[in-house]
Amino acid sequence: MRKPIIFIRNTKGMAAIIIVLLMASLVFSVLWQGSTVVISHLNNTQHIVVIDAGHGGYDPGAITSQGLYEKEINLQMAKRVGELLKPSGIQVFLTREEDIDYVPEGTRGRQTKKQADLNYRIDLAKQANAEAFISLHLNSTVTGKNSGAETFYQNQSEEGKRLAESIQEELIKVPGMNRRIAKPGDFYVIKNTPMPAVIVELGYISNPQERVRLQQTWYQDQLARSVAKGIAQYFDLP
Repeated sequence: MRKPIIFIRNTKGMAAIIIVLLMASLVFSVLWQGSTVVISHLNNTQHIVVIDAGHGGYDPGAITSQGLYEKEINLQMAKRVGELLKPSGIQVFLTREEDIDYVPEGTRGRQTKKQADLNYRIDLAKQANAEAFISLHLNSTVTGKNSGAETFYQNQSEEGKRLAESIQEELIKVPGMNRRIAKPGDFYVIKNTPMPAVIVELGYISNPQERVRLQQTWYQDQLARSVAKGIAQYFDLP
């Protein structure tokens, strides 16, 4: 019998406990949030993935002159992808479901705070026994000319590359999308995550035309379906 995996969060007044029990070929997922508890009963063969909504809390990510924050769209997209994965039988954990970060109070220094936040998300994926880690972001450039989705993986990870390619191959099917291929990237979170991990840049928030689309429900749905399908196909699921 495998030991229980207990994950405890206490961030800015909000506490959550995620307990995953594997016993007699059954998996129980228990989530406490305030006074509410949600219990789900899962098959032991179910795949587990973590969807990370990049940035959050003190860290807005990219910000446009119009006041649009990257972290807000990242969260919307993470929730959409999570919902779309449910029919495939994939158990999804989101690193955040609201505008929060995981920086301990009193932490100083931009780099130290960022690393603490990312380490927390990595630990969540480890304790959830995740088979894949997908971090969703938006890109930005000074010129505002670049557009389109990009997916990055850790250069030494063959499985990470396969996951990135599976997602990117679906994203380029979105009408009007460019034909970029998945590529290796030097990012802290994918270098330090033990399971296959990718960063998906869903588009350029700095591009005026793409920025408008990224805020529209129909376009978010297209992107989310592409990411979800890429993840499902990575696990050879319909």
